[in-house]
Amino acid sequence: MHDLLGIPEMVAAFLQANTVEHALLRNCLYVNRLFSHEASRILWNRCGSGFPVSYSRNKEPTVHALANIAARNVPRAQYHANCIRELRFVRSQEDWLKTTDGEQWHDCLLNIHFPILESFASDGRTMDDSELDVLKTTGPFYDFQAAEHVGLFWHILRSSPKLKTIHLAMDELHSFETVQEEVVKFIKSTPALTSLTLTLNYRDHEEFPHNIWPPGVLSSLAELPVFSKLQGQILSANALQNLPEGSFPSLRELVTGYVGSIDVLPSLFPYLSVLRLELFNTIDGGLGRLADLSCLTNLDLTFFEGSSFSGPDLIELAHGCPHLTTVTLPSTSVLMMDDPCPWGKDIDDTTVEKFARALPKLSTFSFGLENRSALTHQAIISLARHCPELGYFHITADVSIPDLLKDLMKLVDAPLRSMHFMRFYLPENVGHTYENIKELADQLAYVLAPDLCEFQISDGSDSDIEFQDLVEGCLSPPSLRHIRH
Repeated sequence: MHDLLGIPEMVAAFLQANTVEHALLRNCLYVNRLFSHEASRILWNRCGSGFPVSYSRNKEPTVHALANIAARNVPRAQYHANCIRELRFVRSQEDWLKTTDGEQWHDCLLNIHFPILESFASDGRTMDDSELDVLKTTGPFYDFQAAEHVGLFWHILRSSPKLKTIHLAMDELHSFETVQEEVVKFIKSTPALTSLTLTLNYRDHEEFPHNIWPPGVLSSLAELPVFSKLQGQILSANALQNLPEGSFPSLRELVTGYVGSIDVLPSLFPYLSVLRLELFNTIDGGLGRLADLSCLTNLDLTFFEGSSFSGPDLIELAHGCPHLTTVTLPSTSVLMMDDPCPWGKDIDDTTVEKFARALPKLSTFSFGLENRSALTHQAIISLARHCPELGYFHITADVSIPDLLKDLMKLVDAPLRSMHFMRFYLPENVGHTYENIKELADQLAYVLAPDLCEFQISDGSDSDIEFQDLVEGCLSPPSLRHIRH
């Protein structure tokens, strides 16, 4: 063996090369101590299920595999655990075996600790309706209500001194009220915490208001010097108003439910980049107050039923937040589920033209109004003219396809060059009737938006639906379209 392969840095560089396959890394476990250590460090850097497919070239070992090793050989399991930086415990994707009373396979993990773990993600799934006998556990995974705070959740928190990111998703209603003292104690002992996500797969809409971040937990998080992301549960404006000046000095991402006035947000979180709120009351004073969030790049609001916002507020928002690249008013899921949208006051095509002109970097735009006829195809022309990077949008508007394509053709070649996904939500009972629909479909798919991947029209006329179907039929991979055409 060459002397260079005895240098840890060289072995690490070799094994981390993108061309090294997973099978080769496994074989390196048996070469010598140095190769085994470096290969194990790479293979066990991430452990668990649910990582995005493109996240790594390696197949991450499951938590179940680690538990099986711990059941046979704790020191060996600890050796692997010493390498784990990201742990994802997604029960529905693990190889779950039938358990006996008083025994669960993940209990073996209580015998090891995680000295370099930085990110812990877990769901709270305790059963699956299709496999009740197989997936049922003997006790709650989180065990929030137990006075002694036992279970895998608490064990991982206590045995991971370098933990920075925690993502928990539960399928049962839990309140932090019963464990607030323990949670505050943990937060204060974890100054490096940067991200906390707590989401609930809620089953009853009436339960939502009970899942509000407790003031004690918020106060503890507000003191963390590098805490940058808070997600899940519901944030109360009343609790935020009681926080001292200088709270949350590093918060950049806020993704929660929200109740109360939004006026407090810009002063408390002036450096927010991502703001995604599900509002639980109508907004007093409109959206204009958010214009003070000058660093905002992503704004996603799901409105409370009966809400509204105005054209002047929308324009003020665009001028005050010039770095916005993603704007969804409301969330795309609301539009796709046909849920009530906010009412647009004094909003027309001119409003969208001024909005688009102020945001040339806009790449994602979802815009839905209860009064769908407030906008026409001219709003889309403005977006095409002023937002060349726009690649994804949903919009409610009374769109006449021939008029839209005719005006698009007056712009530069392929004015929708970046467009990948388009969806129009037309007013109900529209009476559009088109001729030469096949020619119109070819014009959109091959000339105006050559990289289009998906196209849909909701609540349109028969001509609109026929046009949609013909466009969808054209959407083979872009590299093959010129051959088909």
